Amino acid sequence: MLGSGLQFILYTAVFKKDSLGEEVLLQGPAGPIPVLVYPPKKKEKGLIITLTGFAMQGYRDKRVAAMNHAYARMGYRVLTPQINTIDALCIHPNAIDELKNAILTIASHPEMNPNGFVPAIFAPSFTGGIAALALAELPKNTAASLCLLGAYTDFETTIQFALSNPNQTDDYGMHILFKNFLKYELGVRPDLEALIQTALEDNGLKRKQAQLPALLQKTSPETKELYARLLQDSKFREETLLRAWKKIPDFDTWKNRLDVSLHAHQISCKVSIIHGKEDDVIPVSQSVLLYHLLKKHNPQVRLEVSQLISHGDPKYGFKMIGELMSLGKAFGYFLDQTKF
Repeated sequence: MLGSGLQFILYTAVFKKDSLGEEVLLQGPAGPIPVLVYPPKKKEKGLIITLTGFAMQGYRDKRVAAMNHAYARMGYRVLTPQINTIDALCIHPNAIDELKNAILTIASHPEMNPNGFVPAIFAPSFTGGIAALALAELPKNTAASLCLLGAYTDFETTIQFALSNPNQTDDYGMHILFKNFLKYELGVRPDLEALIQTALEDNGLKRKQAQLPALLQKTSPETKELYARLLQDSKFREETLLRAWKKIPDFDTWKNRLDVSLHAHQISCKVSIIHGKEDDVIPVSQSVLLYHLLKKHNPQVRLEVSQLISHGDPKYGFKMIGELMSLGKAFGYFLDQTKF
């Protein structure tokens, strides 16, 4: 278990390769599904379906591509499907249905899964919660294992944390919430929406020259003042977004479907939960909660809280060796369950 996990970390950190795999268009029951394919570099051990978070690059996110190459180098066939709802940075229960469709389509496809492996699923951040919900709704034995990296469990609590945390070093997640929910409280505001989208692109695309300052100069004083207050006044921001969240049409249905804590008992596969100790976007308490909920019904669960994947500066010294070994075991626990 430790060996495979450390090997994976070595391939992603030292022998990093982030080119995109071959794009293939699969025909699913709900329409075509673009998939990036990374074939195994040696005798095939298993099938891994990897998902991206809410990245501006969508399913072409090179951070996930680097992980995919590492898995492939170890002998796994890796596929990253496009989930349109996620790629559109849209928080909606439709993402659960899209993902279920993608998993079933890939697993049953004779060319994508020629050896008939039960797939393992890897998903980070908000998409991790969506993956957990998809597996909760799918039949048992649909997945061999699930690896969640910094995922949420209780959506409303996660929203509150993201909006009110004074130590947040990156406002990307906060702008995702603005993009999805402000309209339900403030109405359609094209000028405000343009500011939010530009801020997301500046951050997510790592633009060398940010475009937001120039756009702000062209924006009306009223809208600039509102945007500044949303950024700077945490109480106003939290109250506005939580009111907006509760005004979503079919709110009760949304809340039920997006709340992993209500459905965790239906996840029966092996689960490796990994979370950064200092995560300031989705708090580590979300993974601790999920671990305890799963443990009540599923003994095959592992939780790893690591200082090596938190936001902020890396920490060096002898302690890092122990952290690396523990993180290797967590990834190894996930990988060693893919050999079905």
